Amino acid sequence: MKALVISNPTSGTHETMLGEVIAAVESLYAEIHILKTNAEGDARRFAEASGSYDHLLVIGGDGTIHEVVNGLMQLDRKDRPNIGLIPGGTCNDFARALDLPVEPVEAARILKMSHAEPVDVMRVNDRYGLNFIGVGLIADTSRQIDPLQKESLGSIGYFLATIRQFREADPFDVQIEQDGTVVHDGPVSFLYIGNGAYLGTVPTKLQTQSFNDGYVEVVHSSAIGFPIIRQLLAQQFGLEQASDEWVHLQMSNLIVRLHDEQIIDVDGEHFEATELKIDVLEKELTFLVAGQE
Repeated sequence: MKALVISNPTSGTHETMLGEVIAAVESLYAEIHILKTNAEGDARRFAEASGSYDHLLVIGGDGTIHEVVNGLMQLDRKDRPNIGLIPGGTCNDFARALDLPVEPVEAARILKMSHAEPVDVMRVNDRYGLNFIGVGLIADTSRQIDPLQKESLGSIGYFLATIRQFREADPFDVQIEQDGTVVHDGPVSFLYIGNGAYLGTVPTKLQTQSFNDGYVEVVHSSAIGFPIIRQLLAQQFGLEQASDEWVHLQMSNLIVRLHDEQIIDVDGEHFEATELKIDVLEKELTFLVAGQE
């Protein structure tokens, strides 16, 4: 077998750790090629050229895997290699959803006893995501969090940033349509559309959440202020279904129309839009995860 390794040095992948990762997997492959990212877009470009490899090993954080996914989706489905995700960032939310170790060398070691797991991909207009789409409070929090605080405090830093944003958040008008039927039309303080099960290292706690069932979890709330903060504290920032503070739906496709242009967060990457066309592409990619004992 042949493996391509995409390594992002800016996400904590120092040379010693890279060497340890390669040492942990080298017995699995006849050939291993290593490409290091130097600028935004490199991981996507490398992934687009990975069709001749059996496995694509990605050493990096959520931003790196986001680029890789968008690159792989440019290939024919039959040409996409299986993905071995080796966490190298701060949150590593999708790695957590796959129940992978967040320590890079440990994650590399499980490849020796891994099995292939199909994973859904979210198509969001002309881009792709794995973990979540956020609008409003969630997008603002992700964008405004202090990088140093994120590094030192992890999920606590994310929660503190959320509390700060609550003081500034204003509801916005949104219409949500599924299969030609409007299921919501009115103001919300946040909109969360999730395929993974973690947000800022914290489990969302949605009981039906799955990354390969053909659905995303759609959660929105018009609540604002201290009542919802108390609810979040009680649930450790989860989005459990049994709550009067938000609405929870499952959808395989939806259209989100925003009255005013909003910042959209897809797996930590931001852009502005007034409309989102979202489709779940079922089992489009395959990840290597820990085998059953």
